[in-house]
Amino acid sequence: MSGLTPRKEDYLKTIFKLSERNKAVRVKDIAQVMGVRAPTVVGIITMLKEDGYVNQEPYGYLELTDMGRQKAQALIQREQLINRFFEYVLELPTKEAKENACAIEHYISPGCLDRFVAFIEFLHTCPYDKPKFLEHFRQFVSTGQGSACVTCCCCDMTEKGEGSN
Repeated sequence: MSGLTPRKEDYLKTIFKLSERNKAVRVKDIAQVMGVRAPTVVGIITMLKEDGYVNQEPYGYLELTDMGRQKAQALIQREQLINRFFEYVLELPTKEAKENACAIEHYISPGCLDRFVAFIEFLHTCPYDKPKFLEHFRQFVSTGQGSACVTCCCCDMTEKGEGSN
């Protein structure tokens, strides 16, 4: 089994998404979505079949194997997580967030992805609706000016001896 390249990953995700919508996935459907010609799709599909990610009857419909389905779902989930970070934390426009998430998700290391997940989970568990540091970051992005705030949380850090200079 050869490694999954970013290109193969994109094809896996496309096949998965098409199968969720149409149930039957054909080479021409993939070519249309990917903006390539059918022979290009056939070449990639051949490699994905050899790698054990896709099954296809001769000239028939494509379907992901269990391994292909699991991998595609993991890739899509990873891309969506990065997209949410870009859109909701960094407040990038939707299109820009999506394009960057797609580009980055191919190359992000598992350790970095784990940190993304942990950070987003941390934000969701924060007892404050909008943590002050995010408000301050957004203000900085829009104005270029830092905040006069001594601490970035609503708690009193000086009680713990951490906020004093």
